[in-house]
Amino acid sequence: MATVAASETSMAYRLEAGEPPNEGMRRIALARVERALERLEEAGRADDPSPCIHGARKDLKKLRAAVRLLRQELGDDLYRVENARYRDAGRSLAPTRDAEVKLATQEALRERFPERLSASASEEWRQALALERDRAVGAARGGEEIAAARLALQLGRDGIAGWPLERGSWRLVGPGLDRAYRRGRKAMRRAVLEPGEESLHEWRKRAKDLWYQLRILRECVPPQLAEATGQADELADRLGEHHDLAVLRQDLFERRLPTAMRPTLVEAVAERQGELATGAFELGERLYAQKPKAFRRAMRAGWKEWRED
Repeated sequence: MATVAASETSMAYRLEAGEPPNEGMRRIALARVERALERLEEAGRADDPSPCIHGARKDLKKLRAAVRLLRQELGDDLYRVENARYRDAGRSLAPTRDAEVKLATQEALRERFPERLSASASEEWRQALALERDRAVGAARGGEEIAAARLALQLGRDGIAGWPLERGSWRLVGPGLDRAYRRGRKAMRRAVLEPGEESLHEWRKRAKDLWYQLRILRECVPPQLAEATGQADELADRLGEHHDLAVLRQDLFERRLPTAMRPTLVEAVAERQGELATGAFELGERLYAQKPKAFRRAMRAGWKEWRED
């Protein structure tokens, strides 16, 4: 049982009580690399590698959020190298995941608007997306995209041991969290003024950073911010679906499909995007209600209380 508990702790995406914070952050980064490598190993053997690739991409996003949390400690030069390494690894895995998402998004849209988007009206499109997904899965089985990501992760794993993580205080993670909160708040304001797909997608990335970073620091989140982690998660999901619909709409215009069906499909996409944007702005007002200085002060106090317990 002790071995299982130790394994669970090593893979946990959070700082644990009783461990030096700098070593805890190193453990978190290494755990994400190891888990991503495991998933890619599984993908190489699987009939359908899509779920494994999706899991590895999530691990890479968690890893990049941890790197951003440590940006000041790592220094700008090393930060840029590490962030680019894991960004490019994620991009090498994107084709399979993108094809899967387009198909799932189209099917979800049909379920949401069953009367307007009958199977007969959109089945040709669905079949085209399914064929593209199957081709992407077949290409992934060839191993090139998986091999490229695995190589980047293996090189990154060797480098994490040498990260210059010297601080064990709030200054290790505080500046990175403050930056994530400020950037998310700024991105929300920009999206309010210019609610286009690009601004909402940028806001989504910033919300996802904050969500992952609050998960790392979950033990020190103070009571007045207790709902922030869940709010950031839900916000990122809403904005993520909004972006998936934008990609789906672009796909619709690029395909040779009957033009008569397009207005109905475009209308359905726009309606669902409007619902998601409205909900996102409501959530954002709650998540970013605190001014950055107050947010930073509350999190620092929670850290101090947690570390002194």
